[in-house]
Amino acid sequence: MSDFVHERWLRGIAVNSAAPSDVLVRLMDPAAGDAGPLMCEGRDLPDAVIDAALRHPSGVIRRALARNRYVDPARLAPLASDPSGIVRAWLASGPRHHPQRVRPLPDDILVTLLTAQDGGEDGRLTAKEIIGELDSSRQIPMSFFRSIAGHEHPGLRTVATWRWQSLTPAQRAALLDDPDPGGP
Repeated sequence: MSDFVHERWLRGIAVNSAAPSDVLVRLMDPAAGDAGPLMCEGRDLPDAVIDAALRHPSGVIRRALARNRYVDPARLAPLASDPSGIVRAWLASGPRHHPQRVRPLPDDILVTLLTAQDGGEDGRLTAKEIIGELDSSRQIPMSFFRSIAGHEHPGLRTVATWRWQSLTPAQRAALLDDPDPGGP
């Protein structure tokens, strides 16, 4: 079988909704080429495949999963503290091709991304760059800003000011009198 035909065959299996989980997990092997990353990013996945992708040693697989718009965002929580800053940035940037409707990330993931102290062990992105990706991704619901206006972490109180108009008058007054107005 030619390489071209083999690659197309693997891609076909990757998008086949009837393919068993153990077969899909094997497609994450680098020997399968780009079938694994394409699968992890572009389709609804069984729980066993999501679990395997979250623990996968390859950042390419974890990055692809971070952009999957079909996976419940709550399932992606481990990626918010991934050792790779690039994986975290891909999670923060949201699904590729920017669908019209983006599901918000759960509050615990948002807090983890917004309070990270570094960009990751790969050193290619800073924490501020990851936060910038998150801010422009439309994955932060307005309710989140209201919920963190009184948070004990000063950096999160600063983030609440990004959407000043969404805060209540009492929240604005409290932030104006904040004992640590500069944040972290």
